[in-house]
Amino acid sequence: MATNEEKVKYIFDAREKAEITFTDFSRLTGISRTTLYRWVAGGDISDILRLNMAYIAFAYPIEKACRSGLLPLKSKLKKEHRVEALRKIIKSMATK
Repeated sequence: MATNEEKVKYIFDAREKAEITFTDFSRLTGISRTTLYRWVAGGDISDILRLNMAYIAFAYPIEKACRSGLLPLKSKLKKEHRVEALRKIIKSMATK
C-alpha cells in the first residue's frame, strides 16, 4: 500500500502530466486549492478520505487517460468547458 506521501506525489505527477491546473483539479475533485497546495508543500494531511478519493477516483483515471492520449486536452477550452471535458474523460477511463 502506498504511503500518503507517495499518493500525493502520484496525484500531482498525474495532474502535471495531464496539464491540469490547480484550479481545475480543485473544481474536478471538490478539494480546495488551499488543501491541494498544503499537500504538495508537504503539509499536514488531515483528511485521509479526500486524499484516497483523489488518488483512486481521479489520479488513476487521469494517468490512464494520459497513456491513452486523451490528456492533456488538445484544444484550448474555456474554463467552464474544461472541467466538464475532464469529467467525461475520467468517467470513460473508470469504465475501461
